[in-house]
Amino acid sequence: MLLLAACAGSGSRSGAGVEPPNIVVILADDLGIGELGAWGQQEIKTPNIDRLARDGMGFTEFRSSAGVCGPARCSLMTGHHNGTCRLDDNDNDYLRPEDVTLAERLRGAGYATGLFGKWGLSWDARPESWPQAQGFDVFFGYRDQVHAHNFYPEYLIDGTDSLRTGNVVPKPTKMGAGQATVKRAYAPDLMRDRAFAFVRANAGRRFFLYWATNLPHIHNEIARTSPDGGYETPTLGAYADKPWPLPKKSYAAQVSRLDQDVGAVRALLDSLGLTRKTLIVFLSDNGATFLKIANDGQSDIAGRWFNGTMGYRGFKGDLYDGGLRVPGIFTWPGVVKPGGNYAGRVDFTDLHATLTQVAGMPAPSDVDGRSFSPILTGRGGFSLRPYQVWYSPDRNQSAVLRGDWKAVWMQDTMRVFNLAQDPGEQRDLRAAQPAISAELDSIRRVEDRRLKHPVKPQ
Repeated sequence: MLLLAACAGSGSRSGAGVEPPNIVVILADDLGIGELGAWGQQEIKTPNIDRLARDGMGFTEFRSSAGVCGPARCSLMTGHHNGTCRLDDNDNDYLRPEDVTLAERLRGAGYATGLFGKWGLSWDARPESWPQAQGFDVFFGYRDQVHAHNFYPEYLIDGTDSLRTGNVVPKPTKMGAGQATVKRAYAPDLMRDRAFAFVRANAGRRFFLYWATNLPHIHNEIARTSPDGGYETPTLGAYADKPWPLPKKSYAAQVSRLDQDVGAVRALLDSLGLTRKTLIVFLSDNGATFLKIANDGQSDIAGRWFNGTMGYRGFKGDLYDGGLRVPGIFTWPGVVKPGGNYAGRVDFTDLHATLTQVAGMPAPSDVDGRSFSPILTGRGGFSLRPYQVWYSPDRNQSAVLRGDWKAVWMQDTMRVFNLAQDPGEQRDLRAAQPAISAELDSIRRVEDRRLKHPVKPQ
């Protein structure tokens, strides 16, 4: 249960003539919803994110638009669900010039736009898909999501060029992935520093900071060979003396490092006098990881170490709620009322529409999402979309959520759940609810508007 004060209605207010704010989107990587103090976590300390939640509004039914990072980020950038956006799995397609991204919309409204961290919507041989061809004035980080597995890479992408980090990766694999033997620069710190430089450089105008850190993702390629289980961190901090296996300590330290970065960006905004002029959005790209590492005495699944899924079924990669539910926090002093909760079901496509409207433009009508700006500002009316859909063909999954009813298809086997009665998605009601099952199946077929499933060439 979200440990924030409940409130009636939208829990937000605004005065007349609210000016469009600076927009900061902090997107964590594979952070489980239960791994934050605001959602009940007690072993990992996240005081800065918890304060962000207290100072703003927590969305208790926020879902990612995908079970993995690439298509989730595609939905955030384009406003389209996985039945229409370019990617429906990691790396299997790339953005085109005709795609209208959130960065392009905001730049068109006069915002400076900067991306720092993981992009994941490009093919290296397709420069038209690179961030600076898709609306970002400044980019520093990883174009490729596999490269982002490495927290000590030999290089990061700096605009359309690359920057050597001083790290040494003797046997690099795809896009710079691999294990560093010389570790001089921690990539999340480099990306944080560049993000802060962007804020300082644009303090006198409106800006959109998309800070897509790779914390606390695992370094997949070394997860089974490295003593830390692939959770690379410069220090174990407060967890060094915990009676846990090293991977568990390392993961907790990564989450706390993310929390420290959130505190640092708020301190920066305070120092520049920008706090009341800035909307901060904090999210994760999908649910907690399914990977199995050193046993902590209770579970060998990393996503269970700290109750990352809060008991919801599934993990990252699944279209059950354990793979989709993410923490959603919105802070905008003077506009979003502190300490509020909102239980409406929204996802990344809605966030795309919302941020467009918050920036002073009409909510876009050419996307699948619907703006919930009125929930944040208290101005105007809002109604939820009648349903949400997810598609993951490479994993033979799809899902539809309409009201309290959710259908999940695995290997073409349909299961139907009533989330109000069964939030853990354990009791299949398909046979008992043939009419509802048929309606959900019809929605799935109608919304899958992709003519051809994209496949990345080998």
